[in-house]
Amino acid sequence: MSSYIGYPNKYFFDSYPEFYRTSTTSPSHNRLNGRYLALIESNLAYIQKSTILDIASHDGRWSFAAIKNGAKKVFGVEGRPYLVENAIKNMDRYGISRERYSFIVGDIYNEITKIEPNVIDTIFCLGFFYHTINHMQLLREIKRLNPNCIIFDTSISTISYQPIIELKEEDSEDEASSISATDDNRNVLVGYPNKEALMLMFKHIGFDSFNFYEWHNNVKNWQDLEDYRTYKRISFLATRQRDYRGEG
Repeated sequence: MSSYIGYPNKYFFDSYPEFYRTSTTSPSHNRLNGRYLALIESNLAYIQKSTILDIASHDGRWSFAAIKNGAKKVFGVEGRPYLVENAIKNMDRYGISRERYSFIVGDIYNEITKIEPNVIDTIFCLGFFYHTINHMQLLREIKRLNPNCIIFDTSISTISYQPIIELKEEDSEDEASSISATDDNRNVLVGYPNKEALMLMFKHIGFDSFNFYEWHNNVKNWQDLEDYRTYKRISFLATRQRDYRGEG
């Protein structure tokens, strides 16, 4: 068993074990429950009574966790049809009313443009940002939506302390990778911003206050969490010191 201190609901997904089976992407006990504490438990004030956009909603794991912790409604966008099917099955299995969520199969860059401003309170971007090369296109759309905050989790580049985006290729046939936009090339070009580049991009869209989750203060068992232990992946809440909601 993993060991965490200072939090209730230590092993959230043990009560909902279907999520250990409906995806091949990081379904281990220690990783899912560790990320639950970092992404959900530590951000309850921004989840409860909120309308949430879950970018790359996968098998619905974080949308479900948000609803179980008092979210008003969750909209999920996911590119792989079978993961959307699994997300709906998971919600049905655990008794979540379909009025509380909406999952669609689509390209987030298209679907996000269909959402009106001031509808979404909280953005989940949990493991998507390093699967794209179009970072600012997404962030500009997030700025247009005018949410209160962004709960963010991403792998990062660690090769420089200067702001950079490290280019890589991913195999689109891997469930944990980006989806190819063409049929003739399964490889997808993606960009891993480093922490310094991320801060610049977020500040550019008006999010200038960051609360980083202190993984090293909360984790005793690092099994399946090595990327967080080595600072190759980070989690944070982004808000604005100045209230931009309602402005042009």
